[in-house]
Order: sequence, then structure tokens, then C-alpha cells
Amino acid sequence: MTKKRIDRAIKHLNMEIIKYAGYSIFTDLTTGHQIGEMVCVCYLKQLTLEQWVEEAKASKEEEEELAL
Repeated sequence: MTKKRIDRAIKHLNMEIIKYAGYSIFTDLTTGHQIGEMVCVCYLKQLTLEQWVEEAKASKEEEEELAL
């Protein structure tokens, strides 16, 4: 699993992933702001591509609910 592959899969959500040591976050492609909580995985390959997409969707939904 690569960052590039994950980014392509979540681009339609206007998001990308930023990887840090032991966790990753989703950011908005337009603003660069963090979306949702961090995803605690040491390696990107710990989740399938489908799981990354689901995590991104859940983070986006969480942000939208907080904005209401």
C-alpha cells in the first residue's frame, strides 16, 4: 500500500493522507486543514485500500456533523 494509491482513491472526497510516525491524518486538498481524527497505524499496509476509503468517508462525515 502506498500513499499515492490511497490519495488517488480518496481524491474524489477532496482529501489526501499525511503519514507520520505511528499515525496518519486526512487533510482537505483545498485548505490543507485536518479532517477528522488521526488513524493510528504504523504502516499504510495495515489497512486495505477499501478500509482507507471508509476511514476517509467517516472522517469527512464526522467533520460535516461538527460543522452543523
